[in-house]
Amino acid sequence: MSELKRELGLGYATLFGVGLILGAGIYVLIGRAAGIVGDAVWMSVAFSAVIAVATAFSYAELSSIFTTAASTYTYVAEAFPKSRLVAFMAAWMLFFGGVAGAATAGLGFSSYFARLFWLGDSWIVPVTFVLLIALSFLNWWGIKESAALSAVFTVIEAGGLLFVSLLGLLFPQRSPGYLSFNPSADPVLAVLVGAAVFYFAYTGFEYQPTLSEETLNPERVVPKSIVLAVSVTTLIYLLVSVSVVRLMGWEELGASKAPMADAASRAWPGSFLLLMVIALFATTNTVLGFLVSSSRLAYGLAEEGVAWGGLAKVDKWRRTPYVAVALSGALAILLIFLTDYLPSVTGWRLSFGGQEYQVIDLVGKTASLAVLLAFLLVNSSVVALRRRKDLKRHFRVPLNIGDFPLLPVLANVLIVFFVALSFGDWIVWLSTIIVALLGLVMYKPRRNGS
Repeated sequence: MSELKRELGLGYATLFGVGLILGAGIYVLIGRAAGIVGDAVWMSVAFSAVIAVATAFSYAELSSIFTTAASTYTYVAEAFPKSRLVAFMAAWMLFFGGVAGAATAGLGFSSYFARLFWLGDSWIVPVTFVLLIALSFLNWWGIKESAALSAVFTVIEAGGLLFVSLLGLLFPQRSPGYLSFNPSADPVLAVLVGAAVFYFAYTGFEYQPTLSEETLNPERVVPKSIVLAVSVTTLIYLLVSVSVVRLMGWEELGASKAPMADAASRAWPGSFLLLMVIALFATTNTVLGFLVSSSRLAYGLAEEGVAWGGLAKVDKWRRTPYVAVALSGALAILLIFLTDYLPSVTGWRLSFGGQEYQVIDLVGKTASLAVLLAFLLVNSSVVALRRRKDLKRHFRVPLNIGDFPLLPVLANVLIVFFVALSFGDWIVWLSTIIVALLGLVMYKPRRNGS
């Protein structure tokens, strides 16, 4: 079997993570979250940040021990060796989270694209399909080419976010009430539902370990890149969340198809086109990043011998996992089709606080739910593996009582609370269950255990 190339250093690995985390979430979903919460949308961002940062430290510690593309599967399997099916399902949910993330970012791209070229909403889904097919081809072409393009796009998208933040801070168009909420919703529930819609913006760091087999010195580089990526994006997100409502009211942000561009144009009309173009770069970068990482995770599961062996096939010319690449792209397209088609057929339209959910809201919540379910097991794995003194750690989660890590436990408590109150949408759970069943079909139990 051909091996993957080791070509990525700390710079590329960090930019890859930042590129995954930034993108559709902040360029599109910040507006959707603001429409649910109100001017206090920063609270949803902050709540999401606590879960993301705490779990990111868990991934940093585990990736410093196990340097494999299977990442989440390996972590859970090593922590709970008698529950390999559970470990596989945790990794499979993370794989699905990446697929759903690519779909969400693709819808974000198409929203800006349709607005830029004066196309109707009916074009959003078809344009997304074309984008997913094109970037799946690039994913097959090669990791170095994908990472180089991702690095360029990451710099562009981060620059756009900082530009909008400066406009909001220096040239405010309104005085927001940072403790003002949507009057149509309960404030606490609004913050949680807003976080559920926005949380997709924080997904991405969990896929950085999937590049371990293509990274130089991964036991040290990958943990550093995770911490750096989450730290940078958290600062940017908080800055944007308090700045954007200084430019545009939360009701208008919630209704906008291109919230960052519309908000920036309030302070400087000429910035509209600039932000539209930057948003296209940002969302394209996020789609590419999720397609790359989810396909590498599927490849890693097959390489570990716990998933259908076809996913481990590597193209002899491009040396990329072409079957896993094709599966990731195809499932992203299928998810969009189901989420767009089923509510239309059933007539069951979902809403909260007077805001009707759009396809991107539901696909984004699906991505968030998948990764949050996996996070419960990953955080638990950090606690369980602390009992093994034979493991060499190049990074340790901070805030410990003796050798007991507090952050993973805190993260899990918040995740359970979060999911119980904020993820009640039937289409989100239906999509997740369908993919979970597909995972059971793909699962390949080992002879010495299940």
